[in-house]
Amino acid sequence: MNKKKLSFIFFIVCILTVFVSLSLTKAAAETSATTSNSKTVDTITSLNITNEKGGNLDKDLQQWVTFKLNANYDLTDKNVKAGDTTTVDLSDFLYIESQNFEIRDEKTNEIIANAQIDETKKHIVLTYTDYVEKHSDTKGSFYVYTRVDFQKHPEEGEIPVEVTINGKAQVVGKVNFTGVGDGNPVLFSKTGWVSSEDQKTLSYTISINRTKESLQDATVEDTLKFSNASYIKDSIRIIKGKFDYVKGLWEFTDRTDVTDQHTVTVSEDGQSFVVQLGDITESDQYRIEYKVQANYSPADGEKLNNDAVLKGKGKAVKYVEQSTVVQVAGGSGVGYVFTINIHKVDDENQPVAGVKFKVVRQANNQVIGEYVTDAEGKITVTGLLKDKYILTEVEAPKGYVMKAADTEVNATDFGADKSVTKTIVNPKEQTTTTTEAPTTTEAPTTTEAPTTTEAPTTTEAPTTTEAPTTTEAPTTTEAPTTTEAPTTTEAPTTTEAPTTTEAPTTTEAPTTTEAPTTTEAPATTEAPTTTEAPTTTEAPATTEAPKTTEAPKPADTTTTEAPKPADTTTTTEERPSLPFTGESTSLVLVLTGVVIMSGTVVMKRKFTK
Repeated sequence: MNKKKLSFIFFIVCILTVFVSLSLTKAAAETSATTSNSKTVDTITSLNITNEKGGNLDKDLQQWVTFKLNANYDLTDKNVKAGDTTTVDLSDFLYIESQNFEIRDEKTNEIIANAQIDETKKHIVLTYTDYVEKHSDTKGSFYVYTRVDFQKHPEEGEIPVEVTINGKAQVVGKVNFTGVGDGNPVLFSKTGWVSSEDQKTLSYTISINRTKESLQDATVEDTLKFSNASYIKDSIRIIKGKFDYVKGLWEFTDRTDVTDQHTVTVSEDGQSFVVQLGDITESDQYRIEYKVQANYSPADGEKLNNDAVLKGKGKAVKYVEQSTVVQVAGGSGVGYVFTINIHKVDDENQPVAGVKFKVVRQANNQVIGEYVTDAEGKITVTGLLKDKYILTEVEAPKGYVMKAADTEVNATDFGADKSVTKTIVNPKEQTTTTTEAPTTTEAPTTTEAPTTTEAPTTTEAPTTTEAPTTTEAPTTTEAPTTTEAPTTTEAPTTTEAPTTTEAPTTTEAPTTTEAPTTTEAPATTEAPTTTEAPTTTEAPATTEAPKTTEAPKPADTTTTEAPKPADTTTTTEERPSLPFTGESTSLVLVLTGVVIMSGTVVMKRKFTK
């Protein structure tokens, strides 16, 4: 009974193993078929050549000068599948300077195709991803940097730019080449390039004494002209050797590292170094090699400048500036071709002239410059890279409030015309009206009105007592003239009560004429002269304080500074990986099945014994 059960279990395991193995083999075969069924597709619709900045190629090319080969592609109705390819071959007279890159969707940043470049074969192979199966009517453009291969074509003359697409040749244009010449030997020169493996690493060489001259107490000083980068100190090497110009190239042979024989001093900030070479004879030739590490990713088309100076006794100073241009294939809108427009207005949307701005590139804190708005309140900053910039207002004209917050311009703000406009509001100062309010505080000087208490000097009226005639008392009735002050408040007309001072006319009783001395009491009626205090009603002049209602109007808000939607997004640092075929997974699973079957057989034999 047990043997029958074991036999049945063994049979089931075998069936399952075979089934799984066949399923996996079929899946692997389908994957392999998908890969093997990939085809070549003709998607390139047009080609053209331009200079490095995308402009007309209207100048003769020297041996190291590059230009751009631009291509437009369209996958509409091409039935393109993942794994399909397009091949672009360059003529033998051209050399591709670019490295592998990806073609990406400008909005989603998904990879449409991987471009692999073979410098030796001088061709580019585009391999499409499954993106093309998920999207319709895909179209776009790409470009690569190229130059004349002067070792294949050293002569001066016109060279046709021939490109072959999937075996079909076409002439895209022509370039004029100056030839290699004699190499232009000089006492002091410098070259630089960006690492093909890491765009943040730059390599430089300084060549000394190709002209075979003598120089006493020679020193070389090198200085970086771009920030956010520094020398890799251990990379500075001093090599002694021999220069020869062969087939358009300066060769440096018989190399000997003599770094430890010379003093190398790097500045504390890592932005410069000095090499003491000492006395140089006619037969002494040197090359100084070093690397620079940038702390950011340089943009395509960016120029990285640094200077070198050679000094010596009895010799004129030799100065050379090296501009290393970063060139990354694949992206669009490359080079110093972007523009920022600044429009300055007040809170009534009227242009404001005379506002000074500082423009800084954020990546390396490079100050692009300071600019002042014109009569129309405008500034145009050209020759920029597609990168992030900070606009800082540093000075505003009199009568306007300076904007404290910086204005940012992001790389994604630039439109199809490679420009962006930022409208920035400067509200007018309201201090001219609000400061008047404090002057109204001088109104408290109306407290000087109490100086109207000098009115009691009208108490001199008692001098009227010198005249027994009370008729002078009516002069006190002049005090009612002070009742004119109540014109500010008609209510004080009740002060006409002092007309009761006519009662002193009752003093006509001669017997009581001394009573007029009591008419000094009416002098107290001069207290109504204190009704001049209503002149303190001038304090209502403090009602000028309501002018403070002229407090600054709320600043008009603008949303124009909000970044515009991204127009393009290009990333070229990631490299493509090989396609997944599924063969490795199939093999592992088949082997697993074999192991299971073997184990089952062993167990069966064990139990049958």
